[in-house]
Amino acid sequence: MKSNIRTLTLVIGTLAGAFIGYRAAMTFIEQSEAENRSTPITAQQGLQVGLTALGALKQLSGISQNKK
Repeated sequence: MKSNIRTLTLVIGTLAGAFIGYRAAMTFIEQSEAENRSTPITAQQGLQVGLTALGALKQLSGISQNKK
């Protein structure tokens, strides 16, 4: 892979991940404030987010692998 394509892919992926993480955090904070809770997310919600993120990473790694 050419160096400039690799760099562009890393930059776009990093920015997309940061934006998605920011929006997820803001959504949790807004929900917490609307429900007058002291913590933005519960342990169950944190576990769900973590497992969903791992599933997404697994799917992305499967897409990027070359199928023979």
